[in-house]
Amino acid sequence: MDYREKKNEDKILLSAVIILLIIGVLMVYSASSFRGAERYNDSMCFIKAHFLNVLIGLFFLVIISRIDYHIFRWMTPIIFFILTVMLIVVLLGSEFHGSKRSILFLGRRFQPSEFMKIGLIFYFSAIFSRDMELNELNKNNLMVHYMMALIVIGLVFLEPDLGTSIVMFFIVIAMFYTAGVKLREIGKMLAVLIPLIAVGLFMFPYQKQRLINFFGSLTGSHTLDYQVKQSIIGFASGGITGTGYGAGKQKLFFLPEPFSDFILSCFGEEMGFIGVVFLFGILLIVLWRGIRIALRAPDRYGFMIASGITSMILINALVNAGVVVNLLPTTGLPFPFISYGGSSLLAHLIGVGILLNISRHSVVPYKEFTRIRGTLLYRQEGGVS
Repeated sequence: MDYREKKNEDKILLSAVIILLIIGVLMVYSASSFRGAERYNDSMCFIKAHFLNVLIGLFFLVIISRIDYHIFRWMTPIIFFILTVMLIVVLLGSEFHGSKRSILFLGRRFQPSEFMKIGLIFYFSAIFSRDMELNELNKNNLMVHYMMALIVIGLVFLEPDLGTSIVMFFIVIAMFYTAGVKLREIGKMLAVLIPLIAVGLFMFPYQKQRLINFFGSLTGSHTLDYQVKQSIIGFASGGITGTGYGAGKQKLFFLPEPFSDFILSCFGEEMGFIGVVFLFGILLIVLWRGIRIALRAPDRYGFMIASGITSMILINALVNAGVVVNLLPTTGLPFPFISYGGSSLLAHLIGVGILLNISRHSVVPYKEFTRIRGTLLYRQEGGVS
């Protein structure tokens, strides 16, 4: 008798993500219409691009949710190699908006670093599931794989992209922890990072100054960065119930990147504390379903991938939220499913597609299995259920 559920994907997860996408479309339009009209004489220019990205992302979500996730296991070396080459090509290319983060392809720009987050999840899921199956997980292997991850993260840091490199690093740490690596070993890995951080700050003095300003703002020795100050003003203006949809003021050239990195501040200003609680409530549903899918995965590989993707969504959201309220240094990182930005949106929707696919192969939990078995035995003995 087969106790696997293969018919339907997790509809609760899909519904929660669609709600977040709808919120994102509404907020991108609200936060971008004024700037679109001023810059390009078209208040719809940004929302049209964002809506197209949403449709493309949903297309990939549907396709990937129908492809058996095990195919990514043997494709991992190819995916990881291609993404690594792309990161190198980005560094060799020309700057765009002051950094080397994107590649122009078919008239559209995309950031390979956003997709490398999933590439790292594939890599460590394949490694850890194989090592656990063969009982070959040891300290030497751990450090080799860790150094491989640091090389990739270093390429992203050199773009420079501090925010994405931080997220990628914590995704890697989450993967190690999920795989059962002891905290002592994880601590040693963190110690290896310290001299690398020092070298990075020496190479990019403005990153060092950004950290000094951040810690100075916490102690009162420095004033808040302009964008963070405007972000906090937006939250304060929203109060409990908000100013109302479209009535926010900080997006009117006060807050930089109001429909991208700081869209959460615009949302807080217009929807208030109640709206922010609702938004994070929906996000918690996504995380809950992701954890549930991981725990019900039919094998360790599925468990590792689902755990990694759920961690990616959580870490991205926490880092973005931390920046907009000055709990973390300023980084150019979008909020999952909400912010304007095609690469981030597509990467997260691909991740959700993989989660939905794993949910289609989920196993019945032990408690439910025993309940079903007991019911069947009762019926076989002539009982009435």
